[in-house]
Amino acid sequence: MTTRNTPKALVETPKLIYVDLPNGLGGRGGVVRFFLLANNIPFTEELIPMSDWPEHKATFIKEGVNPAGTVPIVQLGDKTLTQHVAIMRYLANLAGVSTGDPYRDYIQDLVADEYQGWRDAWVSGAFGDDEAKNNYAKETVAKKLRLFEGLYAKYKMNDAFLSTSPNGVPLWGDAAIYGLIRDNIISSFLDENTLEEHPCLNKLFKKYGALPKVASWVQKAAT
Repeated sequence: MTTRNTPKALVETPKLIYVDLPNGLGGRGGVVRFFLLANNIPFTEELIPMSDWPEHKATFIKEGVNPAGTVPIVQLGDKTLTQHVAIMRYLANLAGVSTGDPYRDYIQDLVADEYQGWRDAWVSGAFGDDEAKNNYAKETVAKKLRLFEGLYAKYKMNDAFLSTSPNGVPLWGDAAIYGLIRDNIISSFLDENTLEEHPCLNKLFKKYGALPKVASWVQKAAT
């Protein structure tokens, strides 16, 4: 019998394969990690050192592990799952933690789809040259904060989250935005005082970060 905040047990344990990013950054794989932690879905990890990533990428393409040559990858038994938002949505359905309502799931998808553009822009800023960093810091961050504040104000159906599982836990869209806000803070494109100017996003960030397993992981990553 399941209890509050307890997903259905999966037949296989997901293995999250991602790059070991510096300074506690999460990236796309970190979003999947936060989703799994928040929803109490057991998983294992295989983190690839950044210096070894080009070799692994070539191997993934050559051996057909992922023809796109991207991570994260989640290995689930004989299934190889790619594309982090699709991974979270699939695992939510498999573990029985989707909202159970098509419209509430749609809200998660709506924000997760829009998030992809912000994530791509952050990657360009965080790992690009000085011009890319400056453009992202000066032109992109404030625009994206206003956009997602507006989306949360319009669509969220919970005090802090877009929508939740039957157990009251946030899902893939919320995980994506939490992880990206956190990455912006770590990479010094955003400080938490500025985030307070956006009350919906600020509440999301604080409440998601206070989820017990998420808070525990973040604390360990900071040490």
